[in-house]
Amino acid sequence: MGALTHPLLAAKIPRAGLDLVKKGSGQEDESIQDFVTRRFGKGFSDDLISAMVHGIYAGDVSKLSVRSTFGMLYHMEKDYGSVVLGMLMGAGAVETPWDMTLKEKIAKEMPHLQEFVDKTSIYSFTDGLEELSRSLEKDLVKGDRVDIQKDSIVEKLDANLDSRDVRISIRGKNAVHANTVISALPPLKLQKLLSKQYPELTYNPSVTVAVVNLVYPSEQARLASPGFGYLIPRSENSAVNHRGLLGIVFDSCAIPEQDKGDSQGKTLKLTAMIGGHMFNEALSQLASGSGAGASTLELSGSHKEDVKEFFAKTAMDAIKKHLKIDATPELVKVHIHQECIPQYLVGHLQRMQTLDQSLRKDFDGLLAVTGAGYLGVSVNDCIKNAREVAEAVVSKLEEEEDGEAQLVGRQEAITGLERSWF
Repeated sequence: MGALTHPLLAAKIPRAGLDLVKKGSGQEDESIQDFVTRRFGKGFSDDLISAMVHGIYAGDVSKLSVRSTFGMLYHMEKDYGSVVLGMLMGAGAVETPWDMTLKEKIAKEMPHLQEFVDKTSIYSFTDGLEELSRSLEKDLVKGDRVDIQKDSIVEKLDANLDSRDVRISIRGKNAVHANTVISALPPLKLQKLLSKQYPELTYNPSVTVAVVNLVYPSEQARLASPGFGYLIPRSENSAVNHRGLLGIVFDSCAIPEQDKGDSQGKTLKLTAMIGGHMFNEALSQLASGSGAGASTLELSGSHKEDVKEFFAKTAMDAIKKHLKIDATPELVKVHIHQECIPQYLVGHLQRMQTLDQSLRKDFDGLLAVTGAGYLGVSVNDCIKNAREVAEAVVSKLEEEEDGEAQLVGRQEAITGLERSWF
C-alpha cells in the first residue's frame, strides 16, 4: 500500500488501470518501452521500468525485446489479455518441461535447496562470486574426471557429420577431437570460429559497464535510508546530467555477511554502475577534453588511468549529491567490463529459433550453445541453462547407447536453444 500511495506511483495508477481493457498488440515482439507504454502509460516506462532495465541489462528500454527480457508480462497479455488480470489469476513465469523436471529433481534430491530458495530474495558468496568458479573447478578436477585446459585459445571448429567428430583447433597446441561441443563463448566469439556465417550470432550488441567499488569509514558515512540501493530511471538520466550513472548498490546493507574481520561494522561499502547503453556518450565528455574519440580513449592504454579517474569521480560525485555523503573513501576500485552484458534486441527469441534450426541442420547435435548471449544474462539463468544443455547432451548420449532417454522424452539433436520455442 505504501508503494501505491507513493507520489512516484499514485499519479500513474489511473492510467495503468487501462491495462484491464486494452487489447493486445498482436505482434510477435516489441520493445519494452512500447509494451509498457501501451499498457500502463509512458510514466511507468520512463520512471520505473527503465530503471529496472538499467539495473539488470544496463540497457535501453526503447531497444530491448519485451518477450526476451520480461517474458512473463508478454505471456500474461497473450494468455489473459491483461497483465493485471494475469497477476490476479496467479500467473507466473513460463515453465518448460525442463523446468518441471529440474524442480522435481531438486525437491527429491535437494530439499534443503528448495527451502533456501523459498526463504531467500538475494544471495551471494562469502568471498564474492569468484568463490563459485573456484569451487566448481575444485570439484571438477577431483578424480581426473575433467581435463581443464587454461590459456588455450580456440581458433577454429570443424564438424564432420559423417564421422560424428568435431575438430577443435587450439593456438600452439594439438587439436582436440570431440563427439559433442558445448560452447559457452559470447555469440560473436563463437562466430569467429565457424566457417559458415550465422547472422543471429552477430545481431545483438553488448554493452560496457564501469563498476566502481567504494569503501567509506562508517563514522563519517551513513545512509539516511538503508536498503538494497537505487537505480536511475531514463526520465532522470542522461550521460550529461549523471555521466551515465545506472545505479548504486548499498553492499553493506544488501549483504552485510560479507563484512568480516577487523572492518566488520566499521565501513560502508557501495558499488556504482556506470555506462551500459550510455557508455560511449558518457566517455565522450572526457574524450572531448583530451582531443581523442570516445572509442579511442576507451581502448588506449595511455588513457586508462584517466578513464578510471573519470568514473571514480563520477561515482563519488553521485554519492555526494544523492546520498549526502561528503567523506573521502578509504578505498576506490574501478573495473571496466567491456561488452559484458548482451542486449536482446526486439525479435531476439525469433532469431534464436532460427539459429536453433540452423544448428540442428548444420551440426546435427555436434554443437550446442549456452551462456549469457542466448536465453538469459543473469548468473542464475546461465547456470540453469548450462545444466539444462549438459543434462540434455548426456541424455542423448545415453539414448544412443541403450535406447532409453533419461531426461524429457526422446531428444533430437541438442542445440541448447530448445527453450526459445516456449
